[in-house]
Amino acid sequence: MKEINIGILGLGTVGIGIVQLLKKRQAKIKNIYGVHFNLKTIAVRDVNKKRNVELPANTKLCDDDSKVIDDPDIQIVIEVTGNVDGAYHAIQRAMQSGKSVITANKEMLASHINDLNTIAKNNQVNFFYEASVAGGIPILRVLSESILTDSFEQVNGIINGTSNYILSEMLTNQADYHQVLEAAQQLGYAEANPRNDVKGYDAAYKLSILSYLIFGQFLPVSKIRLQGIDQISIEDLKAAQNDGYKIKLIANLKRKHKQLTASVVPTAIKKDEQLANVDGVQNAIQVTSDALGRTTYTGAGAGSLPTANSVLSDLIASANTETNGYSMALQNDNNNDYQIIKNGGKSQYLIIIHLRDNQINSVAKLESIQKIKFDNISTMMTNEISYPELQLLLKKIKNHVHPGTIVHAFPIFKS
Repeated sequence: MKEINIGILGLGTVGIGIVQLLKKRQAKIKNIYGVHFNLKTIAVRDVNKKRNVELPANTKLCDDDSKVIDDPDIQIVIEVTGNVDGAYHAIQRAMQSGKSVITANKEMLASHINDLNTIAKNNQVNFFYEASVAGGIPILRVLSESILTDSFEQVNGIINGTSNYILSEMLTNQADYHQVLEAAQQLGYAEANPRNDVKGYDAAYKLSILSYLIFGQFLPVSKIRLQGIDQISIEDLKAAQNDGYKIKLIANLKRKHKQLTASVVPTAIKKDEQLANVDGVQNAIQVTSDALGRTTYTGAGAGSLPTANSVLSDLIASANTETNGYSMALQNDNNNDYQIIKNGGKSQYLIIIHLRDNQINSVAKLESIQKIKFDNISTMMTNEISYPELQLLLKKIKNHVHPGTIVHAFPIFKS
């Protein structure tokens, strides 16, 4: 029986889920993998804070990261603090101390994944981060191990459970954005400060990680076309539904020759498309590759236990992987140098205008408009146009309507 000492940095929602799941699965892990994980130390900011979790009898709780990082008996460190700079430095120190590391910290990885993979390799330790993307869907392991010899063309999907829950509930219950956001916060699906989720940053961090993993290309979030869901109203969702579409926050990463385009934007999807029917906190990722064509992976994208389950999978993988600088990134693709085009490609757009039809007659005559539908909320569909052409069209539309009129444009999803 192999015994491995582990330490955890952070005991928030995910950290508690890890402790609970490890306790529940310990016997099964022993029987199947012949490994016992001894949770030796957990470092937190406040040891006196009440937490709804029972720690193992021999586990120490402390407020000093070095009690985990510098302990020579601890072999694997799990980082789930949610901090960015502090987490990066803690992981760096842990690796330099000869410890393998598991993290779920997507925001930190979006800035430092390249550095940390190099540090892991130089120090001959393992580095796993399955839980950083899509919660309970083991997408990174599928990409890095199961189909690593394939050539990838595109990855897209719903990779933020909070925004998907909000849009789903708004439409199902005909509810206002702020009402649903408050409910999501009460259920624990949204943070007290929901900025990263509703502004699209959370999905952008994950897209950055996916870019590094499958294309070997570091993708700064600043290079991703980004738009959140916080300006979308129930009227927008109903207007789209009347035209046969659902609005979803879609992350898209596409390769064409030596160019990459990346976006996280609310997108109009035909109601019979698979992604249109992924609701609540569920995530779905579609991968298009040379050999397999399109494959789709769905599962829970939010919550402590789905994320904790991914961490536990990484823990088992690290225990059963030779400590030699293993990283999840595709080693055979890491020398690629792509040009990143922030607003590349062309799309059709569903444009929704909040006004009466007697104010919009002249808009129908504008270039690039393919068809238009009049109602209390007017909708129109464009030809296939570039992003700069869209901006020019929106400017023209706003010149034909009253000042302050709300105009939203949603790219139409291509299957």
